[in-house]
Amino acid sequence: MKKHPFFSRFTKNKKQTPVLCLAVFPESITLAFESKSLWIVDNHDAVNTAQRESAIQALLAKHQLVGFQVKLVIGHGLYQSLLIEKPEIPQDELSTALPFLIKDLVNESPMELVADGFPAPLKERLQVFAAGRKNLEPLIKVIAKAGSEVSSISTEEVQWGALTSPSMSQLILHRRENAGLQLTAFKQQVMCFQRQLRGVSFPLMVENGSDQQVALQLDSLALELQRSLDFLSAQLRNHPISQLLISCDGEDDTALAQALSQRLNVKVVAIVPPSDVLLSNASRIAWAASHEIKGAALDLYTDSLKPKTQLLTLRNIMASWLMGGILMTSLFGWQQWQSYVVEQQLAAEQSRLSLKQGEINRLKESLSQHLPSEVKVELAGNLEQHVATQQATLNAIEGHDSSLRVGFSGMLRELSDAANGDISLSHIHATGQSLDLSGVARSPESVPSWIQAFKDYEHLMDRRFQVMSLGRNDKNIVTFELQARRVSKAVGEVK
Repeated sequence: MKKHPFFSRFTKNKKQTPVLCLAVFPESITLAFESKSLWIVDNHDAVNTAQRESAIQALLAKHQLVGFQVKLVIGHGLYQSLLIEKPEIPQDELSTALPFLIKDLVNESPMELVADGFPAPLKERLQVFAAGRKNLEPLIKVIAKAGSEVSSISTEEVQWGALTSPSMSQLILHRRENAGLQLTAFKQQVMCFQRQLRGVSFPLMVENGSDQQVALQLDSLALELQRSLDFLSAQLRNHPISQLLISCDGEDDTALAQALSQRLNVKVVAIVPPSDVLLSNASRIAWAASHEIKGAALDLYTDSLKPKTQLLTLRNIMASWLMGGILMTSLFGWQQWQSYVVEQQLAAEQSRLSLKQGEINRLKESLSQHLPSEVKVELAGNLEQHVATQQATLNAIEGHDSSLRVGFSGMLRELSDAANGDISLSHIHATGQSLDLSGVARSPESVPSWIQAFKDYEHLMDRRFQVMSLGRNDKNIVTFELQARRVSKAVGEVK
């Protein structure tokens, strides 16, 4: 089923779009495209706009070419070639400004022209090509109607550069069937010179004519070629023309190249086509359209020629309504399904809730049968209170120091045994493991000696003093005071 254009914008093929080339000449249309590594070429006569539209439709339909990117080449006679001073304009604004810059050099209105250009290799100028919109717009529309899309538009003169060498400067003598003899020069594939040679008859190598006639015509042609070579040699000093290429329809290019090489001081060779099917210049130009030439970026397919997308058309509006209806129907169906799922889950949860509620009621009934009597509850409370009282008593007993349970008799006895004539105690304060002493001494050295003797007594050896104060009373007798660390819970005292 054919996709609607509205939907095709959202469903583009991710694969690389195939390319086909169309060369449009004043008298014919030539098609070239690659299929399975082979080039296919076809031709159709057309001498006006209506015939060109029909020819393009016929060629694309014949080869079933839909969904292609079309590289368009217009032939000599459908465009104008100009060389102007290079303007100070940014490259992205050049195509818009050029129709107005060349309005005095052409007969058409700037609004009816499309133009583009690139820096010319000679004299720092801008090489400009201009074409009428009325010749191009019908071609673009008929290609779009056939299901393909124009991607670029170039010219015959520029595309001849694809058949030259990218590393040298060359001159091409070429003629398309039923057209004039052209001479085009290229510097590293970029066009730098073009002229039409007049005053010659075709074919150049007259088969039925005399040798003298052929010689005279070739001598005249060689003279014109030499003049062009001399001019280009002066202009291209760093890259002089090193080769003359021959590509003329209706001629034996090899024989013509041999004849001219005898008359010129440059090498003359016949162009060797890249494919056996490229027998005519029209087909070679169509093939060349598939190649981009570095340094000669020319594209007449400007924004003004590109089709404007009309979104608010009746077909697009109907398609958008249809899409909106499908989305709304899908959303409504999805919501109904979600509502059904939630209702089923709610019913299941309510069923489980009823079961749990029944279990709770049964447990409450069973619990009511096991409630204790009020007498037992009161007795249990009294027992708990008694246990708490007993526990408080035990905690109080635990707070008493073990030394208080056995008394201070041992400590006092050992203090008596440790007494000597140098020490006289006047105050004893004992609380738990703490012991404070004060008294008089015979001399200050007697106090430390006395304390040193405590290590020989069981109840005195673990006593420690933090503060020792020495002084004298009003009778000049040495006084001392020993203080130990006191604990917060003192439960006994001896003085």
